[in-house]
Amino acid sequence: MCFRPAEVAMKKCPECGTPNKPIANECAKCGAPLENKKMDFDADQASLDAANTFAAPKAPGAPKPPVKPGAPKPPMA
Repeated sequence: MCFRPAEVAMKKCPECGTPNKPIANECAKCGAPLENKKMDFDADQASLDAANTFAAPKAPGAPKPPVKPGAPKPPMA
């Protein structure tokens, strides 16, 4: 099991684009309501794990039998 720190992102105002604190319910600059959606990090991790599956490498083939050596060549003159 690995430890993943909480992912915290600033909320961007849909009206003026100002970054706001993650716990803000309305924009600090223009007062527009901010979306409060909850993120399921475990589900995100499960989908990433499922997408990153890989096949095990294939086993190496059996070695070929040794080749019978040919007849020696005569010396060059």
